Amino acid sequence: PRPCHRAVSQAHQTATPPGKREMALGSLLVRIAVFASWVAAAWAHAVRGAAEAAAVAAAEYPMREVPKNPHSDLAIASMIAAVAVPFVSLGVMFVLKEKAWYGACYLIGGLIFLAWLFCAYIAL
Repeated sequence: PRPCHRAVSQAHQTATPPGKREMALGSLLVRIAVFASWVAAAWAHAVRGAAEAAAVAAAEYPMREVPKNPHSDLAIASMIAAVAVPFVSLGVMFVLKEKAWYGACYLIGGLIFLAWLFCAYIAL
């Protein structure tokens, strides 16, 4: 064999598996790392508890009564919309299905237009 190959094979023969001392040192390092992470987690929990206590102590005027919503009719409108919108959407899709590609274009363009109107209204 070549000299380079002989050196590699000798290096493999001289390599020994780790002994008990190396294994014990590795196990000790793992235990130290686990203990350090446990201490860090406990410290973080203590810091979080202190921050929460400071936030509660900083509340100057806790809310004693719930304010009445002057727009309570919006809840009823949203319930009606939750029932009506799916039926209206199905009706629109069935009508536009008869128009083939024009119907698809109308549907997509109409949805984009409605989204634009909504964003314009919100931006006011």
